[in-house]
Amino acid sequence: MNAPRLRRPGRLRADDGFTLVEMIMTVSIMGIVSVALTGIVLSYLRNTVDTEARLTESHDVQFAAAYWQRDVASIGVRSATYDTSPGVHSFPLLQSVGLAPCALPAGASAVVTLGWSEYSSLSSTDPPTLVKVTYAARPSGAVYQLLRVRCLSQPSTEQLADNLTAVPTVSCLDASGTAISCTGAGAGVPAVVRLALTVHDSSGHNVTPYQATLSGERRQT
Repeated sequence: MNAPRLRRPGRLRADDGFTLVEMIMTVSIMGIVSVALTGIVLSYLRNTVDTEARLTESHDVQFAAAYWQRDVASIGVRSATYDTSPGVHSFPLLQSVGLAPCALPAGASAVVTLGWSEYSSLSSTDPPTLVKVTYAARPSGAVYQLLRVRCLSQPSTEQLADNLTAVPTVSCLDASGTAISCTGAGAGVPAVVRLALTVHDSSGHNVTPYQATLSGERRQT
């Protein structure tokens, strides 16, 4: 009886190292992942910069809006003569928007002047104090600054915005929302006054300027 034949053991495959195919596949996958991650990071950074730029632009608008809404709410220059006509019985409203501007800083031009009567006495015979506030644009290089100049009573000057690409424009509406002249008196005094601003991002990240319309509503009737 013949003895079983012993098989020669095969050569064991080495486990240390990579084949060329494995290395090529690994490098290819890493390249694809790196490109995807780079795109995500760049998109995040771009969006972050754009958001910060818009916040910078909107800060000027919010600051100006606080003053604008308060000033428009106050408008209402009162006549010194009491009107006893039926249905009136009050001191009628005179022109309160588009008044003669205050004395402005050098280089500034008036955009609009708002006015109102301020009463400091309880006596009905004492005349009120006229308050006027002029919103003005002043060139500063390639942009404009928005100034708020109060004259007559408690004069002051504030710079509300400093990166406007154009001189602001003003529009007026009546109580029904219909566009009217800003220079009316009595029932023609605007109920709503709007100031349109175009703000530029000084950092240069946003090519398109930020546009906003400040709206204020008159309280006096």
